[in-house]
Amino acid sequence: MSTAEVDPSPSSPSPAAKKRKLEENNGNSSNGSNHHLKEVQQQPKMAGNGNIHTIDEGLYSRQLYVLGHEAMQRMATSDVLISGLGGLGVEIAKNIILGGVKSVTLHDNSICKASDLSSQFYVSEADLGKNRAEVSHKSLAELNQYVPVETYTGELNKEFLKKYRVVVLTNSSLEEQLRVSEIVRSFGNALIVSKTQ
Repeated sequence: MSTAEVDPSPSSPSPAAKKRKLEENNGNSSNGSNHHLKEVQQQPKMAGNGNIHTIDEGLYSRQLYVLGHEAMQRMATSDVLISGLGGLGVEIAKNIILGGVKSVTLHDNSICKASDLSSQFYVSEADLGKNRAEVSHKSLAELNQYVPVETYTGELNKEFLKKYRVVVLTNSSLEEQLRVSEIVRSFGNALIVSKTQ
């Protein structure tokens, strides 16, 4: 056995230490292995445009253990629309952006009210009277540089909705939910309706 294969410590090394050791060994081997190592290092993290299907295992390690690579690949190619940026909507948006989807669009026609200060953590008193999606945009976009975040304040019509693989409604009437459901399902995409009391 070579000394590189023997671990003198009583406990087994962490996965990160094993990965470093493997990379060191690959770097000292043939040019083919070294070339492969450089390619891996130059690959971007999960791309915001969804065209590159590599996943940064360091950035998304916890999710990978829970969801697996296949689910993460589907997320990486999913454009998501979140309608309603109250307390519930902004919490959903935060988690989806951190999850690493292809893109997120924030939709809201409502303005910030005093009641939003108790549940919407990106709204301040200075934002009262401004559009909730636009107020939340900057802070949400900073959460994950690999996920493009946009805002939209227009109508949720068929032409606009067709590009979203997942639509999340958090602040809508039953009539609006049924209307959007019919459109989204006609494209074979997913609709999630959420509500808090």
